[in-house]
Amino acid sequence: SRIDTPEEFVRIHKAVTTIPTLRLLFLVDYASHLYEARPFGLTEVLIEAHHSAQQALDRTDTNVGPTVWLIDRPGDLPAWFTSGNDTLREVFVELPNLEDRHVFAKTLLPLFCNHGDLDDDGISSFLEQFALQADSMTLVGMRKVAELAEAESIPTNDIADAIRMDRLGTRRNPWKSEIMRARVTRAEEILSKRVKGQKRAIEKSLDILVRSIVGLSGSQTSSRHSRPRGVLFLAGPTGVGKTELAKAITELLFGEDTACHRFDMSEFMEENSINRMIGAPPGYPGHEHGGQLVNAMHKKPFSVVLFDEVEKAHPRILDMFLQILDEGRLTDSRGSTAYFSEALIIFTSNIGMISKDHTQNLGMNILPGDTYAELEGKLIEAVRNHFRLELHRPELYNRLGQNIVAFEFISGSVAYEIFLAIIERVKGAVRAEHAVEVIIEEGALGEIRDLCLTDWFEGGRGIANRIETHFINPLSREIFRLQPERELTVLSAQEINGRTVLNCRER
Repeated sequence: SRIDTPEEFVRIHKAVTTIPTLRLLFLVDYASHLYEARPFGLTEVLIEAHHSAQQALDRTDTNVGPTVWLIDRPGDLPAWFTSGNDTLREVFVELPNLEDRHVFAKTLLPLFCNHGDLDDDGISSFLEQFALQADSMTLVGMRKVAELAEAESIPTNDIADAIRMDRLGTRRNPWKSEIMRARVTRAEEILSKRVKGQKRAIEKSLDILVRSIVGLSGSQTSSRHSRPRGVLFLAGPTGVGKTELAKAITELLFGEDTACHRFDMSEFMEENSINRMIGAPPGYPGHEHGGQLVNAMHKKPFSVVLFDEVEKAHPRILDMFLQILDEGRLTDSRGSTAYFSEALIIFTSNIGMISKDHTQNLGMNILPGDTYAELEGKLIEAVRNHFRLELHRPELYNRLGQNIVAFEFISGSVAYEIFLAIIERVKGAVRAEHAVEVIIEEGALGEIRDLCLTDWFEGGRGIANRIETHFINPLSREIFRLQPERELTVLSAQEINGRTVLNCRER
């Protein structure tokens, strides 16, 4: 029967479980929704249940019937009620196995619009695909998928789409849109404008990207429908465009940078930092908020997930990566599951930069003079040794497959391209913010260049940092005293006592 108030629950529970001549079981179905619906009245409900159970345990009343709570996840009842409660026993009901799902799929076949058109081979293929792709689903979940297929007139051969719709809550699939395909057709041109000097890295990334769009990533495995759309492992020197490429790919695919869930792995170096990803355990502060990664995927399942500087993550995080890459899903501490089947996973790493032999090449493993083939070979070997020999996690390296993309050092000409692009970006910002047009004479531009391009080894990020010191800071001082809607011409730049000074003319 339906119980609407805590008071009514207490009254009925006491009446049912204390009948003198009859020992009855009191079954609480949908108990997971109790706390959501009535968080305050739930206290009285649980106290009453605990009191009657304690009576039975103390044998003061042998006729007290048991109470069974049917919940979806272990954390759905408050920790104060479940922790250290001698009257409570947890019984986990296993998910249906492949055979169970296959048998149940047969009962759901009539809900599909084309079931009458299938021959024996078609029926057999449908049952096999439904059972395989419904991995980790309950029978109730499978019925929901079939009912959704019935409502949306989805045929049996599109069972994967029905499952995706049920899990993600949308029929829209950006991966199949003509707009995305049209943009990716021009991808090399678009990405090369944002990431300078990495032609080979962009080409290999695009091969993986196209494979993701056509849905053939992991097609050699039986679990390709549940695995992420694609995986990229970007390795190479610092500041050469790895993170920028990840952001550029996000904008290319989804039209906005906000579809990139970025996690800086330097913030996840401690063992308990995994709780930020998957949520705090029941009874700990913040448990009710869930995990950052799971929450992010619920909000934007069609996205790019970027794990920056992955080598800095605590080894416990690696187990999480393995589950994502292998199964395409992650469950947080509340039992809420996020799916990565429509996401592109990107790792960035500086693994392979430093050699174990510090007596040669200043301890550097890769050098600016290496050919791309030499650099790629060194980086892939370093990544392989890192996972296999240092972390003893060869299975994680195997999940990366051939998806390691090597980035090379930027050359002098590329460094100058980056320098000019940043200078133009600064001039545009000044124009937009202060209505001031900045003109840099050729001689002054050369002087600023000489101050900023002293060390290409630090990559584009190092160039940007030096531009801030030698151009943006002195330019800010000039603009601060300048009236709006003026023109500022930089005539020269020189460093005096460690401080760069711009000689300017205004009009």
